[in-house]
Amino acid sequence: MPPTSRNGGGRMPPSAPGATVVPLSAVGALADMSMVEFCLGMALARRAPQSAGELAAEVSAWFDRPVRPRALNAPLDAMLGRGWVAPGAGTYTLSEAGLAALTPFTHALVRMLDGGRRLLDLAVFMSLIKDFERSGS
Repeated sequence: MPPTSRNGGGRMPPSAPGATVVPLSAVGALADMSMVEFCLGMALARRAPQSAGELAAEVSAWFDRPVRPRALNAPLDAMLGRGWVAPGAGTYTLSEAGLAALTPFTHALVRMLDGGRRLLDLAVFMSLIKDFERSGS
């Protein structure tokens, strides 16, 4: 797995001498979520429960490259540890805590696509995505 700031592989930006860097998640401002965790949460928000194999197939389609189910073990374990997903008999379901962690990132994604103009309505945008998925396009 590539290094991230969470597992010590990334470099921290320079801080003022004696400064304490506090992650946003430590003060409840924002969850510390990786892109893979975000995608897994989105997949589970759309359809649950899903197995690791089903999640890998969906994430593979989104990234347009193969993702092995075992590559999702670490992010799924991290999400389980945070209470964001609930395990079933070989499946996963998004929990209320997971939905709460996912929501600000979903809103941010819509705002990024909107260019900050707030012209896109989240409900309309999600409805269009669902219609697009149903059509098979």
